[in-house]
Amino acid sequence: MVSEAFKLDGKIALVVGDSPFWSKYVAAALAEAGADVAVAAKNSSKLTEAVDAVRGLGKKAVAIPTDISSSAELEKMTEQVVFEFGKVDILVNATDLPFAKPFIETTEEEWQKCINGNLISVVLSCQAVGKQMLQQKKGRIINIISCLAERGMENGAAYCAAMGGVLQLTRSLDLEWAGQGITVNAVGTGWMSEQEKTGAPQEELLLKYIPLKRYGKPEEIGSLLVYLASDATDFYSGQFLYVDGAVMCHL
Repeated sequence: MVSEAFKLDGKIALVVGDSPFWSKYVAAALAEAGADVAVAAKNSSKLTEAVDAVRGLGKKAVAIPTDISSSAELEKMTEQVVFEFGKVDILVNATDLPFAKPFIETTEEEWQKCINGNLISVVLSCQAVGKQMLQQKKGRIINIISCLAERGMENGAAYCAAMGGVLQLTRSLDLEWAGQGITVNAVGTGWMSEQEKTGAPQEELLLKYIPLKRYGKPEEIGSLLVYLASDATDFYSGQFLYVDGAVMCHL
């Protein structure tokens, strides 16, 4: 009974975002659990990686080149998913535009780029797909954000503010839509790397802040995403879960 509740067979998932590496791992985790997956992003190489990962697991995959900062393109994206699959059960917003700069030196244009890339794109995605889910009276929305949504960081005012905005969007949307069959949750990530060692000069400094003494691997968020997307979490809603190596224990 427990294992059956975690399966995503017959579910349609949509992964939206231009993160440097999330799309492939997110799409693969959902496909491995049984979902067919559509992937929308502007980065064509990331689209190809994600789609290949899903098809390699024997599930149907569709790549949708999309400017995720455009409400019109996100509307077309949603229409295409519904045309291809008939519905959208799961939306994962996997956008991440890193930015770090001293507050005084950050220009208005840089603020706008960071807020648009990390917050407004998620707002527009939730609006476009949310309309479809409200018609269906069922849906799962999962926003992948940084644990910096709740923890400040030096030289990170713009990024922290944007991620904090997505967290409050998550909570507010859940209150607005939970009664209509749509749950909205967020996953907060710590420092991640596709390599065991990044080679970056600040590596040892950052590791001091991670109690597990290593960077997380992108695929390590997969099981949590599947859990939140599954029928096992019908009563789990409006929450923010960390995958951060215990970084947030420093609060």
